[in-house]
Amino acid sequence: PTRPKDIHLRVEPRELATLPRDFRGRHGVGMRVALVPRSAPVPMRPHVPGHEYPRLGGITMSQLNIPGQNEKANAMLPARVAIFSAAMAVAYPLLLTVCILRAVFMRTTKGTPSQILQKGTYNNAHLPDQHYTCQLLFDKPLEEPRLRAALVELCAEDGITEDQIDLSFEDATPASWPATGSHRMNAYLPAAIGEDDSYVEYWSSRGKSGKVVRLHVFNAKAAGEPTVVLYAGSINAWDGSSNFNFVKQLMCRYAGESPQTVFQSALSPDITPAAAATLDAAVPFALYLAKMPLNLAKSLGGALWNAISAQPRFGGNGFGFKLCAMNLDKEESRALYNGAKALGVSPFACFTWAGVRACKRVLGYQPKRIVQQASLQTRHFPVEGQGDQRDLVGDWLVGPVQYVGDVDYDLPQAQASYADLRAELDALGPRTCASLAAKAWGVVNCGAAPFECVPTYNDDAHVFDKTIFMNNYGVRTMPEEVGFRAWNWNAPLWLGINTINVNGRTTTLVGSCMFGLEVAEALRDEIEAALREVIAKGREVPAEEASAVPTYRGV
Repeated sequence: PTRPKDIHLRVEPRELATLPRDFRGRHGVGMRVALVPRSAPVPMRPHVPGHEYPRLGGITMSQLNIPGQNEKANAMLPARVAIFSAAMAVAYPLLLTVCILRAVFMRTTKGTPSQILQKGTYNNAHLPDQHYTCQLLFDKPLEEPRLRAALVELCAEDGITEDQIDLSFEDATPASWPATGSHRMNAYLPAAIGEDDSYVEYWSSRGKSGKVVRLHVFNAKAAGEPTVVLYAGSINAWDGSSNFNFVKQLMCRYAGESPQTVFQSALSPDITPAAAATLDAAVPFALYLAKMPLNLAKSLGGALWNAISAQPRFGGNGFGFKLCAMNLDKEESRALYNGAKALGVSPFACFTWAGVRACKRVLGYQPKRIVQQASLQTRHFPVEGQGDQRDLVGDWLVGPVQYVGDVDYDLPQAQASYADLRAELDALGPRTCASLAAKAWGVVNCGAAPFECVPTYNDDAHVFDKTIFMNNYGVRTMPEEVGFRAWNWNAPLWLGINTINVNGRTTTLVGSCMFGLEVAEALRDEIEAALREVIAKGREVPAEEASAVPTYRGV
């Protein structure tokens, strides 16, 4: 029995299309019912731009279906265990044999990590149909002749021929700007992308083309309206930030600026002697082999268990890449920067803190670790005269692990971990070296994170199990005249948080392949709620003391 005064009823002003199919009635009516103790805050989902969202409350949202945490999952536990055990029995010994043989082959024939990764990568050739995909937004139409000429010229400088390029100007016109920067990924292209889908499904539906670089442009009818570019770059030859740098150089040439030499294949910077010595001394080969059985068991086991639990027959929401956006405007981005500054922390720390807090509140537990994506190019593979510019295109990716554990992961802890990350990268610390060794002696040795995503990656990353895959490209620029508005990409593994600030706007995607779209959105909403606490702090900073988000022409 429940007393009326103990019941909360809230009507959500959401369009019917945003509700899950299970909640849609015969007559187009959607209803969600959740009984919450009066003492607990009522969960709210942010949908209005600029609204100061209250805290969503430290409870698992009762209307969400969390894989592995429901009656069906519990009832199917014996079946899940049986399938998991059978899969591990077959896959583990096979993959362990492959890992050992590959490591021994690489060590005996190619050498130490610094020798294999002399250029920062190994075997990073362009492969057809192997793509880094994302969505770009502009606020004016793009001109096909200018863009095509710039694209063909730029690609040729890295050995990509014109017949390996797919540049298409599509007939569909994007929808107008959504009411909020937190939206589903079909907001601009509802006819081309399904309701629960994103650019991932768009490219999958197009099938193999044999191309290396693909851009599909959906032009606005007039300036001020959104132009959408769905981009598919080289995932094997270029790391993630290099794909951004490729598009930046493309836009610079499109805007009429002088061409710059940006490709790793042309500049060919080597690892510094000091970095090489540090790296090779940090990871003895015997130690690398010794930790391989446990790392493989944890990585493969976590991936299999969560993939099984994600299946609807076992109480999950389906296994697949599900993404949602969280794009801030310039005012919000500036307030976030100043709020972080006032709190004595970095924006990176704000995102990791928000991500951990979101997991705890939505899922009921914290992640164990955060894999932090970073490029070592400027630090340990410098080009003479480069300075602090970060515009090169190639592969220098590394992913040192930050451990979260069971501590109260507050903002000071997040900032301390960020400071540790910077020290790790500057000095080639043990976790950075462990990631590089796993890249060098592993089965996959290059690209925009594929080497980290396979279970054979011999480091304590385990990206498909209680791990935030955190990627912050930092502060970047595009030519103002092209009208660039957003770079949206994600690695939706267990939980991916990918963010960047371009020309003063912080744009972010949150995604997962394990939880389904509704849970990913709830995590996004909690992350946004946390960041809006920082934004509110930034708005308290007096105007004469507030700073613009720093921008650097070459960064």
